[in-house]
Amino acid sequence: MKLRGAVFKIVGVTQSVIGALAVIFAYLLYFDYFGLQDLLNISGDLPLYLLVLILFGLFSIISGFCFICEK
Repeated sequence: MKLRGAVFKIVGVTQSVIGALAVIFAYLLYFDYFGLQDLLNISGDLPLYLLVLILFGLFSIISGFCFICEK
């Protein structure tokens, strides 16, 4: 039972980090600090990609926190 809790915490932290990275990538994509829009050639569909990244990131963060709080 102790192993199960440790696995839940590891998966939760990993999932939360992936969600946070998705939100950070959406932020960098929106403000175009490193020329990512031109590099990825997505300037026309930018709102769609931002919506998908932010929703994925937020759901991943929330789900990760739920895994961390699981007993």
